[in-house]
Amino acid sequence: MTESNAPAPTYDQEARRAGQLAAAVQLLLNHIRLEPALGSALSLIDTTDLRGPLDQAGLLALLAEAQAERDRCAALAERDARRAETGRKPSTACRCGHSDTAHARRLTDDGRLPCTRPDCSCHDLTFE
Repeated sequence: MTESNAPAPTYDQEARRAGQLAAAVQLLLNHIRLEPALGSALSLIDTTDLRGPLDQAGLLALLAEAQAERDRCAALAERDARRAETGRKPSTACRCGHSDTAHARRLTDDGRLPCTRPDCSCHDLTFE
């Protein structure tokens, strides 16, 4: 059977699922009482856009998204800081002649924003 013509769950099945959910939430609450840091960590997770169960795969996907967003925003903040430090306008190009958007969208381990253009050897975003 396909999903569209699968039989609707019975009240008994729904009651079991609701009972499992209640038990899972109760277990989390018990652990939060023992470890308040877990409650603090869980309060930071916005479940609005989560799809599917909050299992290891779901948490790993959420972690990857959060890390990518952190890296992207850190690179944008670094671009803004460098621009502000030199008093330049947002449209100012790097010394290599490319815009700041041509530079990496993630800081390297040593804090650089190298140019991503294949024909450019600029190793760091610098406003002159």
